[in-house]
Amino acid sequence: MENRRILESWKEISAHLGRETRTCQKWEHELGLPIHRLDGMPRARVYAYTDELDRWLEEKLGESATGSSEGATAPRTFRSLWLVSGAAIILLAGIFIGRLLIGHSKSVPSLPVFASTIKVEPGHWLEGLGFAQEMERLTRTAFVISNDGRFIVYSGISENPGPQVKSQIYLRKMDQIDAAPVAGTEGGVSPFLSPDDHWIGFWADGELKKVPATGGVPTTLCEAAMPFGADWGPENTIVYSSGRDIGLSRISGDGGNPGVLTIPDKATEYGHRLPHWLPDGSGVLFTIMRHKWDLQPRLALLDLRTGKSHAVMEDAADGRCLSTGHMIFLRQGTLMAVAFDLGRLEARGQAVPIVMNVMQALNVPNSWYNTAAGQYSVSNSGWLAYTLGGIVPDQETSLVRVDYKGNVQRVAKFRAAFFSPRFSPDGQQIVYGTIGKEWRAWVYDLKRATASPLTREGWVQFPIWTPDGRRLVFGWTKAGTENLYWQSPDGSSPMERLTSSEYWQYPGSFTPDGSTLAFVEDHPETGEDILLLDMKSRRTMPFLNSKASEGWPEFSTDGHWLAYCSDESGRFEVWVRPFPGPGGRWQISMEGGRYPVWSKDGKQLFYRQGDQFWVADVRTDSGFSAGKPRLLFEKAGFQVGSPIRGWDLWPDGRGFLMVSVDERKPERVTETILVQNWFEELKRLVPAGKK
Repeated sequence: MENRRILESWKEISAHLGRETRTCQKWEHELGLPIHRLDGMPRARVYAYTDELDRWLEEKLGESATGSSEGATAPRTFRSLWLVSGAAIILLAGIFIGRLLIGHSKSVPSLPVFASTIKVEPGHWLEGLGFAQEMERLTRTAFVISNDGRFIVYSGISENPGPQVKSQIYLRKMDQIDAAPVAGTEGGVSPFLSPDDHWIGFWADGELKKVPATGGVPTTLCEAAMPFGADWGPENTIVYSSGRDIGLSRISGDGGNPGVLTIPDKATEYGHRLPHWLPDGSGVLFTIMRHKWDLQPRLALLDLRTGKSHAVMEDAADGRCLSTGHMIFLRQGTLMAVAFDLGRLEARGQAVPIVMNVMQALNVPNSWYNTAAGQYSVSNSGWLAYTLGGIVPDQETSLVRVDYKGNVQRVAKFRAAFFSPRFSPDGQQIVYGTIGKEWRAWVYDLKRATASPLTREGWVQFPIWTPDGRRLVFGWTKAGTENLYWQSPDGSSPMERLTSSEYWQYPGSFTPDGSTLAFVEDHPETGEDILLLDMKSRRTMPFLNSKASEGWPEFSTDGHWLAYCSDESGRFEVWVRPFPGPGGRWQISMEGGRYPVWSKDGKQLFYRQGDQFWVADVRTDSGFSAGKPRLLFEKAGFQVGSPIRGWDLWPDGRGFLMVSVDERKPERVTETILVQNWFEELKRLVPAGKK
């Protein structure tokens, strides 16, 4: 009886639309005839029912398909997709069929839109250069759907990654249950596909590589330090970015020498990333970050016909221009869409939210992982794949006092996104930064237990006091490069610029008389260097600018010595040099160390190595000498700072001012949402009109 009822309904639809049975079978395959039965049905019953329907459709509908095998294979293809998804398909089938029944006899129905979930291999997570680096979430796009929608490629990693476990690229066909590792892609992340879907591009071992989709020996295309997005376009050309503060490059899909495509304007831009080709290959859509932690990047478009770029959307990142006449992009975790004129290369009308809470690597404290990359992909055939998660939320931390045995006591009753606290010279106030959606400087009054904002715009890092307590120095930017500024702690004087450089700068430590400031500058060729600023003349001069990275400069209490850290040995160690020099140098730490701070009497140097807190006795009265370091305590959960220390010594010299951080569990992603025929929904929500 049930089969007869379905068959009669099917005949009615076929007659109403004036379509032959074979065409109706195709619609049946796209629609999935059993959907209204599957809704709410136990999974075991689903499998039995689809088997029953397979046999019935082969017998009843396959006979009238004029000899075609389509009638027999279409239901099996749907059933395979159902099995692959591993979840109930979300579809308003009744509404769709109703529209077919009451619609105009000459109208052509839209393809149905339905969603499913695709799970990664059992015992694995998606890996987007996150968990292998102990990040709490994906920081690079971990998957891409093929242009024809037949398969999805993703980077995955074992749930229990050990020192020898690497990520791997996997390929999963939509009509199969299991994914297969792609041979030759060990260590690979951030996959992308050639236009014909025959090749997989990916990053591994500091190189941009490609491998056949069937697997094999990978081909190295070029050196590429870190993945910040790539796309393979027409004319066999790959456009990519391999750094956080550089522009876009392009290279042939066959390899060769990369060519520079864009150069950021350092006065207003930090870097270009996340490139995507226009459908016709005439230009490239890309994301501009104004600074390292930009929460409102902008989308720009490079017109290859003119060689010029122009902004196309504010507060937008990781955008794609589609053949439907739309541009889609992420706005702080929301997938947005706007009509886009591919002729004029400009958006038309207002952007509309399409999908909420899409995972996006934004608001990540570590700028190497704050990529703005979204976990979504769109095929040319109109399928959408995405992962939920939104942007990274601010982390609430506590301001605490820690004694030399590791005992912890709260300083401020409230919690905030504290960062890099420092005591005022009189010990009555604490300046600290906040990191997250707002990078501000605040002054906390210990007696009144109140906090007041020092800055209200821009992004602030590492505020420190001048020795007389009359001003605060910090790194600041509103767009472009962060340089040094200062301001009175009560806000009575305006912010004043101290340095002008095309490189990022961070204040470290003053000499006791306040005449010289040691600071760190991030140089693209020599890494992090230590420079000196004469506060009277405002002249800067290098102090340590070797090929190694140097940071965490700290003047001794008498001003004659400078403690710092260098990785010239292959790991960071704490060193001391005479100031202003010349002279030798002394190694303080023995098995690694960072974040040095002098005791109040100048007779000890404290530093940290991981979760261990160390101290070394030193003598500075007649030359310099240092004793063997000894361990004070070992305890996890305290914030660090780079390349400036994120802790301070308590005024009485009996403990440390620190930021206590609650551990956040990694957001392990094991499935992706797949929406078939998504272009139909996109056109409904955002009519594009003429393209």
